[in-house]
Amino acid sequence: MTLRLGTRKSELALAQSGMMARAIGPDVELVGVTTEGDRLVDVPLSGQLSKGFFTEALEAGLRDGSLDLAVHSLKDLPLEQPPGLILGAIPPRESLADLLLVREEAWDPSAPVLPLRSGAKVGAASERRQWLLRTLRPDCDPAFLRGNVPTRVGRLREGRYDAIVLAEAGVRRLGLSLDGLRVARLLPEHWPNAAGQGALALQCRADDIGTRARLAGLNDPATAHAVETERRWLGALGGGCSVPFGAAVWAGGWAIGLAVPGQNAAFRIRRGVALEEGDEALRALLAGDPGEGWPASTGSERPVWEVWNG
Repeated sequence: MTLRLGTRKSELALAQSGMMARAIGPDVELVGVTTEGDRLVDVPLSGQLSKGFFTEALEAGLRDGSLDLAVHSLKDLPLEQPPGLILGAIPPRESLADLLLVREEAWDPSAPVLPLRSGAKVGAASERRQWLLRTLRPDCDPAFLRGNVPTRVGRLREGRYDAIVLAEAGVRRLGLSLDGLRVARLLPEHWPNAAGQGALALQCRADDIGTRARLAGLNDPATAHAVETERRWLGALGGGCSVPFGAAVWAGGWAIGLAVPGQNAAFRIRRGVALEEGDEALRALLAGDPGEGWPASTGSERPVWEVWNG
């Protein structure tokens, strides 16, 4: 029997879903679904609007039986699974980092912290990215940017922005050409990613034993543990991808960051090795402890970024 795999219709979503379909087997049919996030492309991701913004239509298809499974970018999924649905697999993660794409005339590797000329207009959609930019480079101009990945890159090439911030995973999965642009990889230990960024989630009905059995072999326990930890920390803040919070877990380390409003508003970072220390670090941030401040001294001339070589 053919498995009907629900997917958003963006180039990235189709690339990700196609990759998962091939891994599952030849009897998988892609079914395109339009989500609220695809219809409202000029709306900032903030408040309650962002919860289920990209996922509810796919989950409705699973519940009514028109779909057998769905592929999501894990960072888009609300923390709680709807009744009757389950994550059947979390495959191995792509890069969890963000990339900074910069037009040649705005590239300045001698600038402090990030390789941007002063006054650069930097496109970013999420509250996390905009807070990080405001904290690290208050002389630059964070600007609202949404749309699919090729559209964002196209707007950069057109000169609407001097630079933009994108997830590295999406660029890699699309095999997108960045010729003519300068690219910096933003290191997650100093620029923590959205919880679950770079990971995919395969969702199905909890009572669909056959589909669950086929998906189980795609699950990567190391990735699942890392992203579940990131999402647990996000859950301590109430969840939602609009929260200005970053959480990165990788082999041998972790980092969390949280926007701290007030007179000395900043995006505060904590990092470490033992995962259990992350809970205490988050409690300290929530209690208002500024910790080490920003930027932290790392002994590196380039504490936040490295040149990206594709």
